[in-house]
Amino acid sequence: MRASNRQTSGAPEVQASAATTSPEQAGLTHSLGISWLLSTGYGALFALALPPFDLWFLAPLAPVPLAWMSINAPRARRVVFVTFATSLALWLWLLRWIVPVTAVGYPFLAVYLSAFTVSLAWILHRVGRHARLGSWPMTVVLPVVWTGLEFLRGDLVFNGYPWYLLAHPLIELPVLVQSADLLGTYFVSFLAAAVSGMLIDWVAIADLRRVPLRARELKRRIAFASGMALILLVKLGYGVWRINQTGTLSTGPTILAMQTNLPQDNKTGWSIEEQSRDIPGFIESSRQAFNQTSPKPDLIAWPETMVPGIGFEPQTLEHLKLLGPGLEHLATWPDAVSALSRELNTPIVVGSESWVDTSIEVDEAKSIARLKPGSIYNSAYLVWGNRPYQRYDKYFLTPFGETMPYISNWPWLERQLLTLGVGANLSFNLDSNPDVRLLGLDWRGGRAILATPICFEDTVARYCRRMVHANGTKQTSVFVNLSNDGWFSFSNADRKLHAQIARFRCIENRVPMIRSVNTGLSVAIDSCGRLVASTSGEGYGVGQHSGWVAATMALDSRRTLYGRVGELWGWLCLGLTAAGLTWTYLEGRDKSKEGVT
Repeated sequence: MRASNRQTSGAPEVQASAATTSPEQAGLTHSLGISWLLSTGYGALFALALPPFDLWFLAPLAPVPLAWMSINAPRARRVVFVTFATSLALWLWLLRWIVPVTAVGYPFLAVYLSAFTVSLAWILHRVGRHARLGSWPMTVVLPVVWTGLEFLRGDLVFNGYPWYLLAHPLIELPVLVQSADLLGTYFVSFLAAAVSGMLIDWVAIADLRRVPLRARELKRRIAFASGMALILLVKLGYGVWRINQTGTLSTGPTILAMQTNLPQDNKTGWSIEEQSRDIPGFIESSRQAFNQTSPKPDLIAWPETMVPGIGFEPQTLEHLKLLGPGLEHLATWPDAVSALSRELNTPIVVGSESWVDTSIEVDEAKSIARLKPGSIYNSAYLVWGNRPYQRYDKYFLTPFGETMPYISNWPWLERQLLTLGVGANLSFNLDSNPDVRLLGLDWRGGRAILATPICFEDTVARYCRRMVHANGTKQTSVFVNLSNDGWFSFSNADRKLHAQIARFRCIENRVPMIRSVNTGLSVAIDSCGRLVASTSGEGYGVGQHSGWVAATMALDSRRTLYGRVGELWGWLCLGLTAAGLTWTYLEGRDKSKEGVT
């Protein structure tokens, strides 16, 4: 940190000086106990901001203790050790739902995510102790580094893990996050982290006796902190303006989303007997919900992979007939859903596995004929009219749930890790389809274009943007998200977090969404990210219960800057972080520690 030479003649006066003062000389370093307290304080604030505690207003304050500890701890190794220990405890708490899925993978993921928090603290320590970069206001440094590393974790490494971002809890006050349509959710995280940086700078400005600043640095901190305060006020005004824009809205289709409640252990080991009990129940629930909905739905939605079998492809079903008796059950439930659509005279979008480009393979030595798929997808079918039905195939497979990023390129290594129980499934046999297929829905008011992100895909901002925009044109009317949140087992907190994240996709693209989720939470969301309906009629509804939600979607013609530029802000912050870190190595550490002024 930078300091000035002081003369005591009455009130303290800040003078320009070339001298520099280390935190130790300024009396700002603290004991090991204080380091532990500050780092633990960060973890507590961050956890409290998220479900189930939902103290969302703590999110912009959470980085303060971590950043203060990182800057003022006397040694980098203390920063790394203390941050890793407290961050590991934080992630072990946040990820506790993973234990029933993969007890072996649980600690590895916690360690992996802790590494990003450690990197943040370490970079802040290096920058804060640097001769030149250390004079830059934390109003700028903290949000840039925070956002750069959040983007690295959320979008780049291992295909990205965009959960638990600083912005996510703030969706509970939608007026605060409407700027996501400008530069995305990472921009909202940037502004939230800027609040913490601004607070740190105001503390330094207010306590000049303990935090000596030379005149130029003082002016810079005041200017940036004041400027950021103004930006935050403008952001609030922007949010009010965007929410109150109604001239762009028009009435869209009424969609009925079913919420099933099939535990994940049943889902992965669904016997024919259990299917014979569950699917007729789903059909009857859909029939009852349809009859109770007014106006009558233009579309019914079922959750991800809730139709057992191998899909609705005509060629696949013909091959089943050629193979003879014993495989009839694979076509039973697709046929039953088709019959329900005809009975209600209403399209149904359903989640199902789909076997595509099948052939019959004959093993002459064993006198056995078997069905061989060209590809197997996790798909969403629009069941309506005659086959073949419109179909969307999942592209972004869930990391470690449906694929192992990078590792799946080496089948032997993947098999070894699966044997150890690192993956969530016993095998990864799904293919990824890079073709973004939208579903066209003809309804009584016209034609709507549906994007159907499946499960984890609604948390991937860049992919949902790709679904909405093509060649600079907005092409999607409504998001219909089909999910299976049975993976979360006992954790309704993470079901809620999943719904919170989905709300950002609506703001970024100005597209409403309805979610049909196994075990919940099934909700309808408008293009400003506000909840408009749920299974219970208020809030997010109830998880781990069956039910339904119906809503008439308000279509939005607005286009967004985010739709044009995508993750530009994340890339910019990551680039600045990398440049700043490189600079600390090129110029070396703060020379004042060596007595150089």
